[in-house]
Amino acid sequence: MLHGADGYGEAFADVYDDWYGTSFDTEGAVEALAGLAGPGPVLELGVGTGRLALPLAARGLLVVGLDASPSMLTRLAAKPDAGAIATVAADMADVGPAVTGAGGAVPSGGYRLVFSACNTLLNLHTEPDQLRCLRGAADLLAPDGRFVVEAFVPVEPSEVPRTSLEVATVTADRVVLTATEHDAARQVVTGQHVELRDGSVRLRPWRIRYLSVGQLDELATRAGLELVERWGNWRRQPFDDESEGHVSVFRPARPSPPAS
Repeated sequence: MLHGADGYGEAFADVYDDWYGTSFDTEGAVEALAGLAGPGPVLELGVGTGRLALPLAARGLLVVGLDASPSMLTRLAAKPDAGAIATVAADMADVGPAVTGAGGAVPSGGYRLVFSACNTLLNLHTEPDQLRCLRGAADLLAPDGRFVVEAFVPVEPSEVPRTSLEVATVTADRVVLTATEHDAARQVVTGQHVELRDGSVRLRPWRIRYLSVGQLDELATRAGLELVERWGNWRRQPFDDESEGHVSVFRPARPSPPAS
């Protein structure tokens, strides 16, 4: 059963690094993010177990990591050099100058970089929550700061079946199945990773509300942000119609010049 904002993290924290630790271009992401961050500070929304925050902090940047999942933050805290990251247990939908959590308060502003990697923004299940998150991030940015979102590019909803069941992993001691249900009207996919091991069954629930890049840009505009760059991946490959994912870089919107 899905719970609140911490649902995904609580379901996957114990296996996240084992299952997904080598699935991402971490090196490319860190290089790109460090280049955007300048001298910092940096805020990661959905810090998880620290895949990106730890190497960014190792470069001397002040990094704040926000996550709703206590289990994810516990996993992060157990890693070497985790003390270099200031963590806050809070819902990223509520991020902003006034946000406080179990780990403390998010500093009130002046961030050179706020980012949400690897579809994390899509873990907010409604448009109002996604918009609130973008507005809160915009309020925290320095005037020359950047807000970055990494997410997949959805295919046409008509091409996605209403339900699916796939084999995700087969090893000597476990099988993982992925079951999904697609609500095209709400742009929501609800899923379960079903882990079969030693006669036991473990359900790991998740849910996303996907966005096209156009919808993301429209939400960003409403939040007071404007697009600066969009890449097909962290290596700055050009974004085009064939791109399966995107890295979108926004800045605080600049006022329009007065009409002459």
